[in-house]
Amino acid sequence: MIAKTINLSLVICGIFLSMFLHGQNQIPAPKEVVHKSDYFSIDQKLRVKNSNASEDNSNLLNDFLRSITNVSNIDGKHLFIHLKKTDSLSLKKTIEENNLNSGNNLGNEGYILNIDNRKIEILALEDAGIFYGIQTLRQLFNNYRKEKKIPCMVIYDKPDIAIRAWQDDISRGPIPTLATLKKQIEIMSSFKLNYFTLYTEHVFKLDQHPTIAPVDGITKVDLEELSAFAEKYHVTLIGNYQSFGHMKKTLSNPKYTYLAENDHIISPAMEESYEFLEDVYSEMVPLYKGEYFNINCDETFGLGEGKSKAMVDSIGIPGIYAYHINRLDKILKKYNKKILMWGDIATSHPEIISALPKDMTVMAWGYHPAKSFDYAIEPIIKRQLNFWVAPGVSCWSNGYPNLKHAEINIYNFIRDGYKFNTKGVLNTSWDDDGLNFFNYNWHGFAWGAENSWNAPANLSELASDEERVKLYKQFNKAFDVQFYGLLNNESITALMHEFSSLHQSNIKKVLKNERFFEGIFPIHLDYIRTRNKEKNKIILDQLDAIRLQLEKLKHKPTRNGTTQDYLIYSVNQTRFTIKKNLFRIALYQYLYEETAITEIELETTKGELVNELEKLKTSYILLWNNENRPHWLSHNIEKFDKLIKSLEGIGNHVLIEPLNEVNEKGRKVSIRTVFNDYPIYFSINADTVNSSSTLFKAPFYLKEDAVIQAVSYDGKSSGTIQNKDLLYHKAIGKLHQLSSTYSNYHPSYDGGGEQGLLDGQIGTKDNLKSGKWQGYSGQNIELEIAYSANDVLHSFSMGFFQNTESWVIFPKQVEIYIKSNLDGDYQLYRTIKSTIPPEEKGNLKQLYTTDLGDLKTKYMKVVAQYYGKLPEWHKAGSKYESMIFADEIIIK
Repeated sequence: MIAKTINLSLVICGIFLSMFLHGQNQIPAPKEVVHKSDYFSIDQKLRVKNSNASEDNSNLLNDFLRSITNVSNIDGKHLFIHLKKTDSLSLKKTIEENNLNSGNNLGNEGYILNIDNRKIEILALEDAGIFYGIQTLRQLFNNYRKEKKIPCMVIYDKPDIAIRAWQDDISRGPIPTLATLKKQIEIMSSFKLNYFTLYTEHVFKLDQHPTIAPVDGITKVDLEELSAFAEKYHVTLIGNYQSFGHMKKTLSNPKYTYLAENDHIISPAMEESYEFLEDVYSEMVPLYKGEYFNINCDETFGLGEGKSKAMVDSIGIPGIYAYHINRLDKILKKYNKKILMWGDIATSHPEIISALPKDMTVMAWGYHPAKSFDYAIEPIIKRQLNFWVAPGVSCWSNGYPNLKHAEINIYNFIRDGYKFNTKGVLNTSWDDDGLNFFNYNWHGFAWGAENSWNAPANLSELASDEERVKLYKQFNKAFDVQFYGLLNNESITALMHEFSSLHQSNIKKVLKNERFFEGIFPIHLDYIRTRNKEKNKIILDQLDAIRLQLEKLKHKPTRNGTTQDYLIYSVNQTRFTIKKNLFRIALYQYLYEETAITEIELETTKGELVNELEKLKTSYILLWNNENRPHWLSHNIEKFDKLIKSLEGIGNHVLIEPLNEVNEKGRKVSIRTVFNDYPIYFSINADTVNSSSTLFKAPFYLKEDAVIQAVSYDGKSSGTIQNKDLLYHKAIGKLHQLSSTYSNYHPSYDGGGEQGLLDGQIGTKDNLKSGKWQGYSGQNIELEIAYSANDVLHSFSMGFFQNTESWVIFPKQVEIYIKSNLDGDYQLYRTIKSTIPPEEKGNLKQLYTTDLGDLKTKYMKVVAQYYGKLPEWHKAGSKYESMIFADEIIIK
């Protein structure tokens, strides 16, 4: 009999332990949980009692209870949930009675959730704490809805970081509907985020300046309604307006170009600029109840090169920054607001700190998966500035977020910010290419909420990584339960991660939007390397398996199920990218390797791709309209239409093919179309090309620099005009050996392959991805050129690109070595030093030139010495290697 009692007790304990562990799927996880015996039944009438808590909290809880069970607000003997805003003495008593170890200081947002078999109490000092206690209770109800009973327990909980914010970029394309913004607030507040900002450049509809915003921009009425809605969920809206740089869309308006310093900076040299900003602030700032207003003021490249040049000459760039920020602060003080801004300016110019407002806050930001973000935070700490940290969900320019990058970036940045006592976290999304759906971003923002409430511990690098992996696994399980309502170990999150892991696959940038929308041509070498066909097929099989599993789970979520449509769309988009990759490989083999594939087979595959793209376009429009206003949709649909048109016309695509060899006749150039034998017309060094131009009949030779244009005609319409700028010089095709390895970070960085620096084609500073620039990371460029015995060399030129912000810096110097025979030793002949420092901002091109003095040599070695690691002042820190980009070596 005793044994049976013991066994029964063990069974009961096992049931409760199982239920208790099941209930830990919460976001964010509570600070302390003390488990008790017995349980509270949720399958019966419940009554909400309210002692001093707000009616909004009572109403929110009642609304939730009505959705899951029977609710009665009349007196009776029903079980009840008691919302109890109380004093610190009552809280202390509750803590002592339940043997809680976390201390008495709950603060404004802390709460105690006490569950016994007859009642549930939520105790807090303030309504925010009551609200967060309700969110935890809702999550427990979600966890145990199958069992219909919650284990008795006491939860003590409070946040580690006071300001836990997220940002939606509404200025780079999509402008969300009001319903979408409200949904963000409802869901993000359930994960205990408490601040929200809309990144705003030009989309707010101003009464005084009505021509700036698009027709369906954000209105005052929108913000008033959103602010009132957010207040019920204890979310504070942070005002936001770009007030220095990133103002291109405003300044491109003819009415406001006179205010421009350059195309994207409003000039601080004009009093009218501040009159304009004061107008904007007078309409926007009063709509926000929070104490902060984000003036942004980042990335002001080119400041001092326009109207403010005289100011720069007088007080310098730092002086202008201090002047501008203080002018904005003076305006904002009228509304009792404190400046919030990105940390670029203040950390780059420490000499102005003493002249800045003492109550301003700067945000340290960085979005890569760094092991440490001390480099971004320590300069701010040294200057004794208030600061927040701003990680990101890694959605920008991606067909789906890079979840691995977001996992590391968000965790490590918040960890390091908390170590230095940050007061806030702003987790960001950016819509750089205007294509991103917000519905891709819930997971990354929820992960930010978890770590903002429960800040990661400051451990050794290895221990921190191990802790992150463990916590992330728990979080992902909780996300399935709390966001999707999945139980029984079903997981959409696992499929999300399997899909997102393709960011780390051996098919470069396969989840990037640019890969989806790029045409078939140019065919970069990286696309047709050995085994790429097999690699693409493996990923296609993986995508098909993911899609099948998602379809099986289609009706499983009890919440937020429509977000699956966005995930499925992204999988289908990536399938198209892979199938286009396979088509490109087959086409290349048809053109250059004489494979058995036929034109008919390629035409059939092309037709399938066009049909699939049309379906994706239709799906994209539906998904867009589900969350966004019409603004910018037409721009994105143009990208679909452009790709459809290019695929449909692939047969008439003209290929201009110069031979990488120069002989006594010159350089041979051939022209052909891909499939169809239609007439081709071409011109050399002319303004245009049409059916009146020269009909191509046979290859021709060039002995001078030339711009060739060519187009095909099918009798009714023309194809797309193709052009190629060709230089003529003595080194074309004369590569003896390339000793460096060009970067495969982006396919275009091959610059045309091994002969890319000697192919007679140059790049412009406006397009680093034209396929004419060859990029190298963390190494010198070293190559050898072999000349004929009769070559007389008069001059040398080599072009380089610089944008230090993008990690690309001019070489320190270019060295030219010569030798007369293969077995000899090279001797240094010339050294050409850089004349432009890495501090110079923007996209720059520099030619390293020298007179060769009628040189006759058999072999020449060119060494371009790369800069080394990034400068100490670089925003990414000095741990990373810089890159060097060159376009062509020109020997005359």
